[in-house]
Amino acid sequence: MENKKENKENLEFQAEVSKLLDLVANSLYSEREIFLRELISNSADACEKLRYEAVSKKDILGDDKDFKISVRFSKKNKTIQVEDNGLGMTKQELIDNLGTIARSGTNRFIQAMKSKNDNDISAIGQFGVGFYSSYMVAESVDVISKNPETNESYLWSSKGKNSYTIESASKKDRGTLITLKIKKDSEEFLDDLRLRSIITKYSNYVNFPIFLKNLDEKEKEEKVNEGNPLWLKDKKIIKKEDYKQFYNNISFNFDEPVKTIHYSAEGVINYKALLYIPTNQPLDLFQQDRKNKIKLYVQKIFITDECEEIIPNWLRFIPGIIDSQDISLNISREMLQNNPVINKIKKAITNKVLSELTSFSNKEKEQYLNFWKNFGAVIKEGLYEMNDFHDKILPLLRFQTSESSDEQISLDHYLDNIKDSQKEIYYFANTDKDHIKNSPQLETFIENKIPVLFMTDAVDEFWLQNIQKYKDKNFKSITKGKVEIPNKKNKVKDKDKTKLNKDNKINDLINVLKKELEDKISDVIISERLTKSPILLVADESSLDINMEKLMKIHNKQTPDSKKILELNSNHPMIIKLSESLNKYDHKKLSNLLLDQANILDGNVLSNPSGYIDAITDFFIKN
Repeated sequence: MENKKENKENLEFQAEVSKLLDLVANSLYSEREIFLRELISNSADACEKLRYEAVSKKDILGDDKDFKISVRFSKKNKTIQVEDNGLGMTKQELIDNLGTIARSGTNRFIQAMKSKNDNDISAIGQFGVGFYSSYMVAESVDVISKNPETNESYLWSSKGKNSYTIESASKKDRGTLITLKIKKDSEEFLDDLRLRSIITKYSNYVNFPIFLKNLDEKEKEEKVNEGNPLWLKDKKIIKKEDYKQFYNNISFNFDEPVKTIHYSAEGVINYKALLYIPTNQPLDLFQQDRKNKIKLYVQKIFITDECEEIIPNWLRFIPGIIDSQDISLNISREMLQNNPVINKIKKAITNKVLSELTSFSNKEKEQYLNFWKNFGAVIKEGLYEMNDFHDKILPLLRFQTSESSDEQISLDHYLDNIKDSQKEIYYFANTDKDHIKNSPQLETFIENKIPVLFMTDAVDEFWLQNIQKYKDKNFKSITKGKVEIPNKKNKVKDKDKTKLNKDNKINDLINVLKKELEDKISDVIISERLTKSPILLVADESSLDINMEKLMKIHNKQTPDSKKILELNSNHPMIIKLSESLNKYDHKKLSNLLLDQANILDGNVLSNPSGYIDAITDFFIKN
């Protein structure tokens, strides 16, 4: 002991280290638990380094060939210990690694923390200074370490102020023992369940066994980490029940996944993935703050479950694990953004999921339709984003049509069953399916057996702004602009149409409506769409689609004022009668009455419904 005293050295921290310690010790952090992750990660790294050394130095391990990490705590003594039997440190290494740290990492971390608006310290390991996170919970730290190639061991001690001490120690076995004297405000960590939960959260799949021991009790230490993660096991030996249990644990979903995607990627980038496609739709799927359920690991060490960059937002319903060897173990959340490796993994994962969904849609059509019912609207968001996956997403889409009753079909099925003369893919966008089915917009399409896709998700109108065509056919809204009906039944020849308009005085009615409604509509024309209904409204070709305009207003988005086109069915008895008896009616009242009728057929709420009722009542009384 006297020798120890004589050998004890008092040393000053490098200025940057002092600043770092002050920052760490005197700040309030919401993620203090990461201190244990950092210490365990350092221990695992020490074991890995020694295991590598042992490849060329056969005797370096001696009789202790089984690597392990031990976490011990004592409520009585208010201490937490982390010990490993890896590659310990020499005296100089203790000084270099814990005392001076004469490298840029310290300064960079300090600057990063000062520039941040929050107190997220989780990135501390990125800068090579994760050890100092100990001072978030500890008033003092002792480190005893022994390198396996020396007979000497040393004790490094500090209260995290301006200095530290280093002296000879009497540690017999190789490795490092770190003892934290826990602060009063951090005694929550002196608890078996608390420590156990931190270990399983962050270090469950560290490649070495982690043991937990309560020093105040007589019980033996207990292994608490799994060590061999499911995603690293051979798929041949994994049972279906194992996959399901793991899925339930990581996703907090309690259904059975409809698909499990488990694979290894090797080549330009190396990673392992275990992903799940759920059966049921999560309740928060469409909430704005919904985050993906992908957990990112690096070499089996948990990094984060808040990596928005690892998978597209439109695949946010997929939970799973990504474990990469090509990412730095100490990567921060900030560095995950625009990280080239992460970007490559994201692209590869997206391609893999889309490939699996394509196979799913082709081979298990009924099950796929159930999946599409739950997640189709989210996948369509991928078409709204500018990305490289549109060609792979489009074949996955399923739609009900005017010809398919309740059956949902693909775009390829649609194209396979249309007439050769049809040049466009017709669609009707409206979130109210019943409104679509009962709309007069469909009349001529149904009569001529031309299928119209029902676009019933709000996102449809938005992705259609990006996607103009599928294969060689353009998408065409039947509620906007002029429509060309191929091989239309009973199509009236131009000379006959002129005669009909003249005989029925349709043109006179059109002129009256144009005059009286000039401030409300852009034009009045003879309809190509109507076969049964007398009248309807359509959007001008250069304007927003009617449904799109409604959606924008619902979300309080400013839209340019656009007047609609009023279309008349020149063969409808009401239109014929009105045109023949035009002089009997008040033109203004008649015009507004017809416009209100068209708005009702379009599903619009009248601004003055009582006025409409009064007008139609008066019309019936007088006629």
